[in-house]
Amino acid sequence: MILVNVGIQDGEREYSDWTYYENFNQTDYLEGEITDREILSEFLGLSLTDDDYFDKDEEKYWNDTSAVWVNNVLNISEQDLKTLKQYGIL
Repeated sequence: MILVNVGIQDGEREYSDWTYYENFNQTDYLEGEITDREILSEFLGLSLTDDDYFDKDEEKYWNDTSAVWVNNVLNISEQDLKTLKQYGIL
């Protein structure tokens, strides 16, 4: 399982949000079995395209007027995921 931190910048306001995948691990992510574009598309509920891609160094995408990117991907245990859900973090 992986825990994903998504960065979002809307004007001068920058914040982050979290999502997770139960069927991937950090090695899968590093080997490209799931890409930033796939993670962000699913997270946002839309299909990002090459036209949305604007920062190759940090792999950032446009979502309307906001920039979005994957900050971090970490392995997470089933128990830790359950705890985050229990406290309403995820």
